Amino acid sequence: MVAAPRRAATLGLVLVAFAIVWAGCSGESEPAGPTATPSSPVEGELAVRAFEWGFEPERIILQSGEEVRLEFQNSGEIIHNLRVIDLEVDLIEDMSGGGFSPDDDELLVGAESEESGSITFIPLEPGEYEFFCSIGNHRQLGMRGRLVVE
Repeated sequence: MVAAPRRAATLGLVLVAFAIVWAGCSGESEPAGPTATPSSPVEGELAVRAFEWGFEPERIILQSGEEVRLEFQNSGEIIHNLRVIDLEVDLIEDMSGGGFSPDDDELLVGAESEESGSITFIPLEPGEYEFFCSIGNHRQLGMRGRLVVE
């Protein structure tokens, strides 16, 4: 007869443990991260913040033929950049930090930790492009987003 209360106590502990695990997996208290809300330039200027391991905003919307000054702010503890491949642009000014130099078929801006860089350009071709940090494995760690040219 002593075994029944032990089984009941064990069952109670199992149910409490299950409830704790269930509450932890519910997704109700996910950590705050960058917003997926699209961002567009205001009066021709757009700020993009880089950090370990992402960008804010994660989605950018530009208008084809309209000049954009992109201010790249690196609030991370290590060097980061923002690279877009195959986006056709007229490059007006590149004030990138960190010694970055773009290839002919890319848009590139970067900066050392706690510094900033800027790039002024006109996107020419509508489409959807990925932007990402091309340093080491930063892209694989989540430093990527979408750039839409309408």
